[in-house]
Amino acid sequence: MREPVIRETAERQDPEEIADLHQNKFSLRWIILIPFVIVLGVLAAISRQGESTNNTEKIEPVKAGKRGAATGGAATGGEASVKKMLRNNIRLYVKAESNDYDHKTLGGISNLEISVNNSTDYTLDKVRVKVMYIKANGGIYETKYEDFQTIKPNTKITHNIPDTKRGTSVKYEISSVKSKALGL
Repeated sequence: MREPVIRETAERQDPEEIADLHQNKFSLRWIILIPFVIVLGVLAAISRQGESTNNTEKIEPVKAGKRGAATGGAATGGEASVKKMLRNNIRLYVKAESNDYDHKTLGGISNLEISVNNSTDYTLDKVRVKVMYIKANGGIYETKYEDFQTIKPNTKITHNIPDTKRGTSVKYEISSVKSKALGL
């Protein structure tokens, strides 16, 4: 019986030639592998670029609106009654709002900024905002909390919120307000 042609040629070749063939295959693997790894690294860097967790803070003075800033004084019956009124109605004077963030059709929220507006004449020590990422079907994908520290009277503080890969819209609400000045 006759052996396959491949074996015949391999048996006739010099061992050094066979070693050179193996070396060429090894080199070809590296030539293909190195650009592949570089391309994967570049893609990973691009995808992580939008996932920065740098929470920057902007502080802006707030102009008195219709309601004006809540202040104390003799005309309102004293500072104690104003503080009591503010404690009972704090959600009227401390508001959260968002910017026009970007969202992808298949899901993903980016460039989200949440602002907290303190329209009182008292410093707020900590305001916690509940941020809910909503899926296309209306369900909640994820809930996160963002803490705003030391909000001066009549100012607005803005935080950049990290991007998410899911969700088509955002709902937010103030979950708690703490202020030593107001007794909260």
